[in-house]
Amino acid sequence: MSEEEELKRRMLKEAEEAIEELLKRRKRPEEITLSEIEELVGEAGEQVKAGMTRVLTAESEDRQDVILKCEKCGRRMDYKGQKSKRVVTETGEVTVTRAYYYCPHCRVGIFPPG
Repeated sequence: MSEEEELKRRMLKEAEEAIEELLKRRKRPEEITLSEIEELVGEAGEQVKAGMTRVLTAESEDRQDVILKCEKCGRRMDYKGQKSKRVVTETGEVTVTRAYYYCPHCRVGIFPPG
């Protein structure tokens, strides 16, 4: 399976979970109002967006094997290991784990990519 196919499989899994949750919570057609339908669909959409954010964030975590140079002094930055950071995105909160680099000369650390 290619990386693209694996990514698609993971994203589809997130969407399927949101759909399953929506189907569990919906009322029978003769009992549900349009407002309730809109609410269910909106919540499912938010769940899909958050899931895809998690998938794409995890993908970017896997690609942190680069050598960085300090933007201030141009010296090679020291790799300080994997660090986790909780961030709030437009689609919800996610924990991002990425390589952390530090320039001892400038005393600047970065958590790429922004």
